[in-house]
Amino acid sequence: MKPKRTDSTRPKIFQSPAAAAEAASVTAAYALAKSEKLEFIETDDSNFERVRENNPVQDFSIEINAIREENKVLVSSVAKVKAENSRVREKIDESMVPTSELSKELHSVQGQLVVERSRCSKLE
Repeated sequence: MKPKRTDSTRPKIFQSPAAAAEAASVTAAYALAKSEKLEFIETDDSNFERVRENNPVQDFSIEINAIREENKVLVSSVAKVKAENSRVREKIDESMVPTSELSKELHSVQGQLVVERSRCSKLE
């Protein structure tokens, strides 16, 4: 006989809909009774008013304009750096062409040198 599969995520008491509804109503009744016992006393906090007076509403337009100007300067600096990078890449590409040609010529000369060495060794 196989044991009955139970839902282990919920306690056994909440497995039936009626039990779950009853538990919800008990929880609601407890919360209502608990909230009636609490009394909130409104106090006059003079520190709050003092803080409000010491920190008037600031005009951030000056800071915003300064940040915008700084942003313009930074954007122009980035553009200059990108242009410089482009120029450097072009110079690198230009220098790579002769280097690759010289490398091919070197391999060709090395091949000729090997042929000449073998010819010299045959003549000896």
